[in-house]
Amino acid sequence: MFCSKCGVQNDDGLNFCANCGAPLNAAPAAPAAPQQPVYQQPVYQQAPVAPAVPGKGMGIAGMVLGIIGLVLMCVFYIGIPCSIVGVILSGLASSKAKKVGAKNGMATAGIVCSCIALGFNILWIVGLGAAIGMSI
Repeated sequence: MFCSKCGVQNDDGLNFCANCGAPLNAAPAAPAAPQQPVYQQPVYQQAPVAPAVPGKGMGIAGMVLGIIGLVLMCVFYIGIPCSIVGVILSGLASSKAKKVGAKNGMATAGIVCSCIALGFNILWIVGLGAAIGMSI
């Protein structure tokens, strides 16, 4: 029997190599399969999601209409309707937000801008009427 480690011929029946002392009867060990690393799925933190404010779009639209009413104050047939619709939309948006206990700053800004625009439009018409009345 040949030693699998050093290759020396040994007598049959020996359990160990006479040259190197390696076990002779042991079956050659199969090479161990390489250990595959265990992949662990990464865990990501979820970003906090802000709750949607109901009526936010109407609040923005009301604010934009209030600004348009301010800018187009000299064109009263555009400024007054924009201001009135802006007050209505902003008021609805504000009431929707209050029902769920949320704050809607855009609705508040829309109410303020639209009311100021409506006031300036009315003052413009009154001032224009007074100027025309004085010139006649």
